[in-house]
Amino acid sequence: MIFAKDSSRGGTNNSLYLFDIYSCDLTSSLTVLTACETGKPGYQDGEGMVSLAHAFNYAGSNSVITGLWKIDEQSSALIMEFSTKIFWGGMDKDEALQKAKLEYLSRSEGRTLAPQYWAGLVLMGDTAPIPIAQDDSKTWVIAGL
Repeated sequence: MIFAKDSSRGGTNNSLYLFDIYSCDLTSSLTVLTACETGKPGYQDGEGMVSLAHAFNYAGSNSVITGLWKIDEQSSALIMEFSTKIFWGGMDKDEALQKAKLEYLSRSEGRTLAPQYWAGLVLMGDTAPIPIAQDDSKTWVIAGL
């Protein structure tokens, strides 16, 4: 991943590589990677098939919502907005994502009803609800493109 470049900072490294993620402790119930092709694997000699989603799973995320192809940005944002509200209600992650996609389809029209707009977001890993305590101070939201 390449983060925004700041030309005033000189040679500052603004890149994050898969090996950086593999060496972190990123324990979480759910990681959401809605950027294009974050779940699309590539072959790595000695490792087999690897992807950004696999790296987060290896680093400790119990489950990952990931994009399999170049999904439409607006569609994925709507689906994640709908699913976030459902996750807070304590529903299983796979059911919450399914319900969010159905909500998206009920509000969409025309070409945005095609599966290429909504079917590319998938859940990998544990489907159990996200454990959210009322006094949970460890809720993190990280957004990126």
